[in-house]
Amino acid sequence: MSPVKLIVVFAACLALLAANSPSSGPPLLMERSAPSDLEITGMAAGVTPGTVRYISYERLLTLPQTTVTVIGDDNFRELPQQKLAVTGIYLDVLESSLRALPGSDLLIALCSDGYRATYPRDYVKTHRPILALKINGLPVETWVARTHNDDPGAYFITHAGFTPSFSVLSFQEIPKIPAKVTRLEFGTSQQVYGAISPHQRDAANPQVIDGFRIARQHCYRCHNIGSYGGTKAGKEWHTLGSFASSSPAIFERYLRDPKSVDPKSTMSCDPQLGEPAAKALQAYFQTFATTPH
Repeated sequence: MSPVKLIVVFAACLALLAANSPSSGPPLLMERSAPSDLEITGMAAGVTPGTVRYISYERLLTLPQTTVTVIGDDNFRELPQQKLAVTGIYLDVLESSLRALPGSDLLIALCSDGYRATYPRDYVKTHRPILALKINGLPVETWVARTHNDDPGAYFITHAGFTPSFSVLSFQEIPKIPAKVTRLEFGTSQQVYGAISPHQRDAANPQVIDGFRIARQHCYRCHNIGSYGGTKAGKEWHTLGSFASSSPAIFERYLRDPKSVDPKSTMSCDPQLGEPAAKALQAYFQTFATTPH
């Protein structure tokens, strides 16, 4: 083969490899192409601030995959004892594949029901959460339609296994396993957690700090402050602060047994939330009251 032909063949091979490489070309779409497209926002390459981009399910399948055995995940509470083969993408691999910008150290999963799960770097490194794409070899929606009454949506996040890495008073770290994930947002811990950090005047109060650590892990999933946090509960951070300040005894009882205060509450009882943890949350939220307590 002549040198010229050899160069042409070599160039064609490189082009083919580039076309099939997960990292080649911009993976994000400007417009939604299908209902199952996953929304991408925030500090990622190709995403202009304030805009939404999309990645298709088919494109996600071209990124590096892993398959793990999962049991005991609440996403499968209708089949609690069944071992399932889940195929998906480790969140740190997804961050790399979508080229998170320097400075981004937090991934936020937004769900269609208003729930939000925040994944700082230490959580991702310790627990290796996975964006699930298939269960037992089938797309999530296809598999769920055969087995579940509930609909977890096209995407959810799970773990191969979860062991709490810290505790605050009686409260242990809980797994972040959101269903109905519709959007992933790249951001910074400083900005997102800074919105609910204790005020400077309270930074030396250990009870407030304990309450903050619990609220950051637990309450922030369903309650918001401005544009940060979840909206599933429909109660904003300052509303909780006013509740804790004006009716501390009822607030504490609500934390430990919500339906005893509001029979229509969808918030579940938390057996981990003993009296010291409840009082820490009360002290923390009182600092966000719109009127002094």
